[in-house]
Amino acid sequence: METEVKQYGARFKLDYSLVYWNSRLEHEHMRLTSLFKPGETVCDMFAGIGPFAIPAAQKGCFVYANDLNPDSVRYLKINAQFNKVDELVCVHNMDARKFISQLMNVSSGESDLQSVADDKTKEADKKPSGVSEIENEVGKECKTIEGNAKKRLKQTVLPIAKPWEHIDHVIMNLPASALEFLDSFSNVLQRKYWKGPLPLIHCYCFIRASETTESITAVAETALKFHIQDPVFHRVRDVAPNKAMFCLSFRLPEACLMEED
Repeated sequence: METEVKQYGARFKLDYSLVYWNSRLEHEHMRLTSLFKPGETVCDMFAGIGPFAIPAAQKGCFVYANDLNPDSVRYLKINAQFNKVDELVCVHNMDARKFISQLMNVSSGESDLQSVADDKTKEADKKPSGVSEIENEVGKECKTIEGNAKKRLKQTVLPIAKPWEHIDHVIMNLPASALEFLDSFSNVLQRKYWKGPLPLIHCYCFIRASETTESITAVAETALKFHIQDPVFHRVRDVAPNKAMFCLSFRLPEACLMEED
């Protein structure tokens, strides 16, 4: 059951008995990652063995990748190293809601977060009191990113923002239940820390013949607790005679930002 597959310049090692892989999604992996730009930050909530994370990193994005399956996480790390992008992929193994919560958590002593890029390496050596395990990992990754950005991406500058300051894209590739996880973005992003546009959410879902894009948008809004403006649906593939897989993309509403107490 152990094998290696190739996908548009990336190679993936996996064990079919332990992890999920579907070669029919190859074009979708490439379609979505083609929207990413070098230097952007991507959050992959259900990363699997890396079909989105690895191509994104190959483009020069920094990726926070998470999966609940420890075997998927193990192969994700292997594949990041295999494709020589491990310094651009920060891997975690936890529930997706906990992952987002910790990724967006700001410790009480983070007054230094607004420092300029020249201070980033120095800050990477510090661990403020009360930081979460992901915040600590972010600090560890900073020195590696600083040291490798010029070598791997030449003139492309990677973002220096912490994840609670800015993320460009969020991938939610769990079509059976990803919509239910949209509540992860309620009361986690703080307006006083956030910089630039809010992230684009790419949430995969199934739509049956009895459902419409409007009804799915309503489900998403119920979970998110806010109105979604200008949702875009992309039909990925048919999975059954009366069931299709779609990608719902939208920008996270400004209403999701928490105001300062």
